[in-house]
Amino acid sequence: MSIKQTFERKSSTILRTFRLPRELNTSLEVEARNRGLSVNALVSSLISKFDNWDRFADRLPFISTTDELFKTFLSEVDDEKIVSMAETVGPRVVREAMIFWSKETSVDSFVKYLNNRCRYAGYGNFEYEKKGTTHVMALQHSLGSKWSLFLHHVMDNVLRKSLGIVAHFDVSESSVMARFTD
Repeated sequence: MSIKQTFERKSSTILRTFRLPRELNTSLEVEARNRGLSVNALVSSLISKFDNWDRFADRLPFISTTDELFKTFLSEVDDEKIVSMAETVGPRVVREAMIFWSKETSVDSFVKYLNNRCRYAGYGNFEYEKKGTTHVMALQHSLGSKWSLFLHHVMDNVLRKSLGIVAHFDVSESSVMARFTD
């Protein structure tokens, strides 16, 4: 086997060449340096974000706001209204997004949805683990107890109504954890 064949067999990447405006290249170099990354790693992460989020989110109605403004809005809504919104609008929006992104409603598509919303849209930090038949979804955030209340009821309703799963939840001011078995 030649060196080239060995390299091609081991490599899971491809080489692409792009032309960039000089100013954009400078911005990429500065940002990569600030993040402690190579320009290649930064560009790869930006393309991953595009592939996992932007190419879908750009076609859906989303808004961006600061954490402080969002927390202020949440603080003005009573708990009963938050639960009501989470139980009515939340599952519909999540189901539609799962179908749009993954073309199915499943635990895997829900995990992908939550992971992408956390990574790219500021829901918080998301971890998922499956050991045997036990699934654990953990979402940590800094948006306060009302956000935990909302997330808890959205997740519970999506799992029950869309996936037929009854989960046990542990909820705190800054986290929501769902545990269920197959």
